[in-house]
Amino acid sequence: MKTRILALLVAALTAPSAQAADHKGHGPTLPPGCAAEDTRLACASQATPVFLPDGALVLGWVAGGRVMAARSNDGGASFEQALSLNAGRETIDANADARLALAADSRGRVFAAWATRDKSYNGTLALARSTDGGRSFQPSPPLAAAAPSRRFPTLKVEPGDRLLLAWIEKSADPSRKTARLGLARSDDGAETLTTQETAQSDVCECCRIGLELTPDGRPVLLWRHVFAPNIRDHAVMVFADRDRPGPIRKIAEDNWRVDACPHVGPSLAATPDGALHVAWYTAGTARKGMFFASAAGPEAPFSEPQPLGDAAMTVSQPSLLTVRGRLWMAWKEFDGETTTVLARHSDDSGRSWSAPRPVARTADASDRPILAGNGKGALLSWVTRAEGWRLTAVE
Repeated sequence: MKTRILALLVAALTAPSAQAADHKGHGPTLPPGCAAEDTRLACASQATPVFLPDGALVLGWVAGGRVMAARSNDGGASFEQALSLNAGRETIDANADARLALAADSRGRVFAAWATRDKSYNGTLALARSTDGGRSFQPSPPLAAAAPSRRFPTLKVEPGDRLLLAWIEKSADPSRKTARLGLARSDDGAETLTTQETAQSDVCECCRIGLELTPDGRPVLLWRHVFAPNIRDHAVMVFADRDRPGPIRKIAEDNWRVDACPHVGPSLAATPDGALHVAWYTAGTARKGMFFASAAGPEAPFSEPQPLGDAAMTVSQPSLLTVRGRLWMAWKEFDGETTTVLARHSDDSGRSWSAPRPVARTADASDRPILAGNGKGALLSWVTRAEGWRLTAVE
């Protein structure tokens, strides 16, 4: 509880008042016309899309204590019967950083991962799979090794349709104040998890992680690390091969010293030339705000951090995506009354960018904007309290 209180205090002290206003009413406040047990998409607090090889969309969302999913064959204009992936109402770990993860492989199998949590914010991971393109789901076996808490799952499908699941877990040692990065893999479509390991220790326990693949199929992990004595800057790890974690290195020397949880994780994308691209928030002594940087290759140094967005606005929640070689970035800007999602793209691996353009707006609370690719281009998935879920083409 002490950590939670400290985290909320730090967030209040470091975040601009406009950012706090942007999130006012989000979470416990239900959309108009929704009851606490309502599982309709219109009542969702967050949504995650994934496109299948046949062009179908599978959308997952959290509403009424349930994890829901439905398939659409017309790009989200209509959906087949929605399914509940969990057996009963639960406290789903759902906020801007903690969210339902979805992935699809080349066979059209769909995988979902999420966490439930208790009153002390200890999480338990759940995994489900679909072998028929999202028309039905079955639970996958739980992780074998025990842990006091597992949260912030993310999924990636490696070459050969091997599924990679990553998460953050607390140590069983109560003297450790930091968490660990956990990994599990499946070679049979999540029917079994063949390996389970700790990839890295000294991880910030309450910020989401980024997961990508290099062009040759090596996993890349991005997270907020706890460097001695208590500096919460971001680190990246590129695997030496498909199975062996590589060394970690800092994205930038932000020097954010804080004995609490920032609750703001990073975003990560990789481009076909091997470059890595990251966006993150910091309140360090070296810089404060949202920033972007690139590395020309998996082992190359990162560029000097560049501020993201309009300095006159409250900038938050960047999302990165590569579609057909084009790098996309979207983020939120709040002017005190309206939240706008803006997007821009780069065709030269982040060296130059198009002018930012507004994609969607709301005057109410909103979730983190998510960029998704359908094989043809980039789309913005966004849940807002007033307008509900929407999917908007950004090109």
